[in-house]
Amino acid sequence: MVPWIECRTLELDLGLPTEQLCSSLSEEAVSAGRRLLAGVLREIPAKARLLAHWARLRTANRFQREAAAMARCTGADWRDIMLANISYDLALAYLGCSTIALPTRDGPVVARNMDWWPEDLLAQCSYLLRYCRGKDFQFAHAGWPGSIGVVTGLSARGFAVVLNAVRAPEPVSKIGYPVLLHLGRVLEDARDFDEALRLLSEQRLAAPALFTLVGRENRERVVIERTPTRQAQRWPSENEPLFATNDYRLLFQPRESQGAEIYRTTCSRYEALCRFFANHRADQQVDDGALLYILSDPSVIQGITAQHIVMWPRTNDIRLFVPRQLLGQA
Repeated sequence: MVPWIECRTLELDLGLPTEQLCSSLSEEAVSAGRRLLAGVLREIPAKARLLAHWARLRTANRFQREAAAMARCTGADWRDIMLANISYDLALAYLGCSTIALPTRDGPVVARNMDWWPEDLLAQCSYLLRYCRGKDFQFAHAGWPGSIGVVTGLSARGFAVVLNAVRAPEPVSKIGYPVLLHLGRVLEDARDFDEALRLLSEQRLAAPALFTLVGRENRERVVIERTPTRQAQRWPSENEPLFATNDYRLLFQPRESQGAEIYRTTCSRYEALCRFFANHRADQQVDDGALLYILSDPSVIQGITAQHIVMWPRTNDIRLFVPRQLLGQA
């Protein structure tokens, strides 16, 4: 028995009014959204609720209609929906990841673990959110009913993007854009890989981040190291594999640190990925199962790993899995 289970998909039609889009969710999906929202809010101080208004102003109301509609659908307050979608900016210590971007015979593939809290609830409430306009696929991301921001997403315009957490000596920026919401608008707005690269590199952010951006060609693979105001781009040498965990490698020297598990193990996970793919060739064929076994290996998976995602931008294929043990099926 494999140690993962593939998640359900929610098909959402962008041609519908926002209110109708939210009300089209099944009761099962709405219930999952409520459960996860409650779990996330338990981890965020009550006084942080005021930051929902900051996020609304900073994003010029771009996401307000979706937040309000989802709040009505789930019986929540729009401020709680917004808080959950800026949770990365509020709790960097809890969101980690291990990301792989490989060249292959069939074009590049990006695979990642998403390490987040509360991991059991997130795994149980995870859905692949797939957005279309009529019959035309637009974008998709691994999330939950109520997620407006993006951690892992794929655009029909030829790119996939992944967020990894990182700590920086530069302080958070009160005038920066919330990270998850910025990724959401990149997924929706960027016309192609090059524009996505520009938007991820130039925008002032509220918090530091590592973005892995992968296009349709093997040469289109880059890790964008970000502080709120600075950036550096780490490209692979020719057809080498590209990895990201939870440390800088260009802007600052990589180092493990005390505290959360993701920062204690960031270097060891990076080294493990290097070992796994030491003999990888760009003309190899790679299957999702092999990638998932590596993501599930004890040297890579974390105690808070809640999702595994595999994306192939050339074919617009994205699959979302969760560790079987978090569903009580180990």
